[in-house]
Amino acid sequence: MTTFVFELGCEELPASSLPSLNSQFKQLFAQKLDDAILGYESLSVIAAPRRLGVVIEGVEPTSKDKPFERRGPAFKAAFQGEEPTKALLGFCRGLNIKPEDTSVIDTEKGQWVVYRGTEQGKPASAVLGDICQAVMSDLALSKPMRWGTGRDEFPRPVHWVLAVLDSAIVRFAIFGIESGNTTFGHRFMAPGSIELQSASEYRERLMSAYVIADFEARKSATWSTIQSTAESNGVTVEADNTLLTEINCLVEWPVGLCGEFEEHFLDVPDIALIAAMKGHQKYFHTRTDSGRLSNKFITVSNIESRDVSQVIAGNQRVIRARLSDAKFFFETDKKLSLESRRPQLDSITFHPKLGSLGEKTNRVCKLACAMASAINADLTVMKRAANLSRCDLVSEMVLEFDELQGQIGTIYAVLDGESGEVSQAIQGLYQPAGALDSVPSDSYGSLLALADRLDTLAGLFAINQPPTGSKDPFALRRAAIGLLRLNEHPLLQFDLAQWINQAFDEQPVEATDDARALVIQFINDRERVRLMESGYPHDLVVAVQATNGLSTANTKNRVKALETFSGKPEFHSLVATNKRVVNLLKESDLGKTEIQVSLFEHPSESALYESVIKISNQVASAVSRETIPEAISALLAMKPATDDFFENVMVNADNQAIRANRLQLCRSVREVYRLVADFSLVQQ
Repeated sequence: MTTFVFELGCEELPASSLPSLNSQFKQLFAQKLDDAILGYESLSVIAAPRRLGVVIEGVEPTSKDKPFERRGPAFKAAFQGEEPTKALLGFCRGLNIKPEDTSVIDTEKGQWVVYRGTEQGKPASAVLGDICQAVMSDLALSKPMRWGTGRDEFPRPVHWVLAVLDSAIVRFAIFGIESGNTTFGHRFMAPGSIELQSASEYRERLMSAYVIADFEARKSATWSTIQSTAESNGVTVEADNTLLTEINCLVEWPVGLCGEFEEHFLDVPDIALIAAMKGHQKYFHTRTDSGRLSNKFITVSNIESRDVSQVIAGNQRVIRARLSDAKFFFETDKKLSLESRRPQLDSITFHPKLGSLGEKTNRVCKLACAMASAINADLTVMKRAANLSRCDLVSEMVLEFDELQGQIGTIYAVLDGESGEVSQAIQGLYQPAGALDSVPSDSYGSLLALADRLDTLAGLFAINQPPTGSKDPFALRRAAIGLLRLNEHPLLQFDLAQWINQAFDEQPVEATDDARALVIQFINDRERVRLMESGYPHDLVVAVQATNGLSTANTKNRVKALETFSGKPEFHSLVATNKRVVNLLKESDLGKTEIQVSLFEHPSESALYESVIKISNQVASAVSRETIPEAISALLAMKPATDDFFENVMVNADNQAIRANRLQLCRSVREVYRLVADFSLVQQ
């Protein structure tokens, strides 16, 4: 099986860049191979601290013939009479063809001369060299650098380029370095050069030189050594993909080691100890069989040391200092209650135009209490939780470990003797922190988080600082998505329009009507994208949103019900009837008035009027209970009366009063439909 290996050797790459480079290499090489029509069986990426590249197996000897089209001059410029002009002859000369080999096509801008030909397949060695160079030029680099006198850019200086197809070197140059068949092993355990006789021996030779080059294979090996180290030391370790990926980007040959710290540090809250181990030292914390945090930790070394005890002792000295800091912060923080820290928030600026964190806390408190009152929640609990919610931001622990905001506040609230409901709600303020984060399970935490996001959105839009297409410095998109998720809590499920207006009213700056409308549109857009990403059709989503307003908790249920019915013939007839009604109303500028029964001339008018009254109540009742299938069934029950009306009555009658009355009847039909959705937006 023909194998090609390409490896770019460099100084140690930033751990933050390696995952992106790994995914880009896989995507770009697959794309370039497809574009070149060069067949292969498998492709795996090389991504380690000192190297990037690919191993491609089952490479076909040549690429396939590739059809192409080249557009020449306009037809008017290509011929003078029947004779080819210099423009056409120059075009043909460039392609080594004759004028009679060309053809003429019609375009929006007139007729043009084109040549359709076939590019012959090329040897794999030539194609692969071009692909490697093209991939390197297409890489998106977050923090590139230059070195030496060259103008090329890469995250770190490049030292060697390996490119071998079976036993032959694929010749090309990158960063001023000619490709060859030489690579290098582990920087410390096997620093010598490795000359490959064949591409197929690449993995084996590097493994013998203490390098696991494949990103995913090394990640799996790293996790295995972490687990086995924990098991051999009588503890268990929790999976953490983010930390594992970061460690994987720092080592080429993972070696698991287990260290210990003094048990008295376990008096510090677990989350602080874990933050110190993960954030500062990239250690995995461990637990005992009972699930309690143990005083052992797992670290991953990039070298097989001749004296493991010295490496472990060094790590223990470092983590002891970190844990001593955490213990000091905890003991210092316990001397002051959360409540006593509240005045400090008044001196911290949230935004120059929106006041301090203290002022923001006051706004959130007022809004959260108003929403709590709407669901008959305990206002005393809500007010207390809101006032204490940000007090941990000025604690020593959060100043050192900012990722603990909210969580440490909950712990300190318990130590202060606050109720369980108040304590738990404080942590809920920051949830969800991202798309994969959980939402608060309690109603007070959900109310607090909801009020905070409403205040943030209203404030930033009020001062005209919405996100742009490429920038969202205040994470407003994330705030809006969090808003949607929080409003799904069974006890909340608000129509958010009222609370958005109240949030705007509480801001220290006057908001325009446009700003209020933009926030509503912004939330609707996030909801639409979220539902479409879940697989729901665009037209059904916008149809429900058009009448649902910002009762966002109900949107998904209604869209799902419409989708269930959308494949049935009666649903399409329902949509068609609604569109007929809507089209009639579009042609009139009639204001809404009472329907006059005395103006009915045909029994079908009375029948439809009675049906509308009856069905309207049924649909409204079903919608209020969110039994949307029942509401749709009720709409279908109104269809015979609607069809009979259109069959026997001319809506646009000559008599103006009768015409207006019939249009009002049509309007009432449309309003019944709109209790469920705007069916005129549904695509047939």
